[in-house]
Amino acid sequence: MYGANVAVVEPHGLDAIDAAERHGSPRDLFGLWFGANAETANFAVGIIAVSLYGTSLFGAIAGLALGSLLGYAAVSLVSLAGPRFGLPQMMISRKVFGRDGNVLFAILAFLAGVGWYSIDCIFGAQAVAALLHVVYPLALALTLAGTIVIAVYGYNAIHVFERFGAVTMLIGFAIIAGVVLGRAHLNAPFDPHAPFAAGGEIGGIAFSAALAFAYAIGWAPCASDYARYLPAASSPRAIGLWAFAGGFLASLSLEILGAAAATTVRGPGIAGATPAETVGLLAGTNGALAVIGLLTVLVGTLNGNVMNLYSGALSALVAAAAAGWRLIRWQAALAVGLVGGALAIVGSDPVATAHVYGNFLGLLSTWAAPWAAIMIATRGITRERYGRRALIAWAVGIAAGLPFWQQSWFVGPVAAAHPELGDVSYFVSFAVAYAIVAAGAPALRSRK
Repeated sequence: MYGANVAVVEPHGLDAIDAAERHGSPRDLFGLWFGANAETANFAVGIIAVSLYGTSLFGAIAGLALGSLLGYAAVSLVSLAGPRFGLPQMMISRKVFGRDGNVLFAILAFLAGVGWYSIDCIFGAQAVAALLHVVYPLALALTLAGTIVIAVYGYNAIHVFERFGAVTMLIGFAIIAGVVLGRAHLNAPFDPHAPFAAGGEIGGIAFSAALAFAYAIGWAPCASDYARYLPAASSPRAIGLWAFAGGFLASLSLEILGAAAATTVRGPGIAGATPAETVGLLAGTNGALAVIGLLTVLVGTLNGNVMNLYSGALSALVAAAAAGWRLIRWQAALAVGLVGGALAIVGSDPVATAHVYGNFLGLLSTWAAPWAAIMIATRGITRERYGRRALIAWAVGIAAGLPFWQQSWFVGPVAAAHPELGDVSYFVSFAVAYAIVAAGAPALRSRK
């Protein structure tokens, strides 16, 4: 019996959680999502919005608020299926896209989990290296060890860790905020000399919204993983509200703090600075502040990373099961952790990390935004091998967004002609996919 035990390795993988194992309340989702998002990656989103796109501080805040609002609204709605089915998110996705049609999304969710895990490992390892004055590979190994242990223990351990991690992060970031807000240039204007400032202030606001939305929507492919043990009779409204509140409040607060931090140290260095480097720039010669800041960065990476690893492993199990392979959940967590750690070696070049992170956010939301829209719009399930309408809606959503792409490696024709729009491709893809499925929702109902 697993139940609410924390010191027991979670025995469940892709199987549905039966009534005897259900526990907790929707309120638990606030602590989980607040802890998961009281992390360094959100701080980095705010830094990028100002330092790379040149957005004014108030413009960045407006864009970050809009993107976070829309993104976490989607995450909260996707979460509702967890208690209903008691299954991991990618198993629920199979009910919409079909057993075989869902393989692509399981693979993409696995890659997203590995990608997020690698990026957070980079941020954490850079903090460890600065704290202990050790070489990057050793710092990375230490970072990996703590994350993998928690993810191996699974669902209950993650819920408890996130609650305690959230308190630690509140203390650490409150201290950083005291320094940042005292130095921040609250009236910082648009910076036309920023590396990607082509769209002007309006474009910067749009980019800020897109970055925040991309970060938030990245949680959607694993949203139900952390609600599936809740009793089936749990209030859908309570599930949605608590999940939204936890993620939105934590993300927006740290994104604003990151944006404010970028205004305190504007210049060529901040454009490529990682969170650990930004802390160093803020601390200056204040050794105590530097230590507190780096510890906060480290704990923050663990907060997000245990969930990236856990859900990445579940997605890997779904993809492996489609190929006829059978793995145990904790074995998958260990394997995915080692793969992600190997990819994080790229973090030894911190100058490139901010650019890699921005591009990764763009790619992630490209597939996840229309996927989430379809999961929200669907009103039934399919028993077919391929959920044709859902797959068509996803493909059309991707295609509709292409002209609006404004990435460092690809710019669509609409974005090229109107750079002031920023990158609105994610919102277009989401809206188009949702409209297609909502218009023909009865076709997705179960067939006998």
